[in-house]
Amino acid sequence: MKTRFLAGWIGLGVLVAPLVYGETPKKQPAMSEDMRRAIAFERYKDLAAARQARKEAIHPSVTYSNANRSVDEPEQGQKVKDPGPAVKKDK
Repeated sequence: MKTRFLAGWIGLGVLVAPLVYGETPKKQPAMSEDMRRAIAFERYKDLAAARQARKEAIHPSVTYSNANRSVDEPEQGQKVKDPGPAVKKDK
């Protein structure tokens, strides 16, 4: 009888302990003014980039017909040969 009574109290303690000692959920901290300004700035940058892309699609400021293709052309000038290590001779 005593063991059942003791087991009942222990079981009740195990069930009630989380309710008594459990933490209350914490509220998330409010966003600071600096963070709000940073987010607004990033949104403004995205909007400005989209606006610029629309303008570039209508009136492109860069024409690709005069692109520098010097990589495709053969090198100009003379090739330089490596003479090798310099060896000093004693007189």
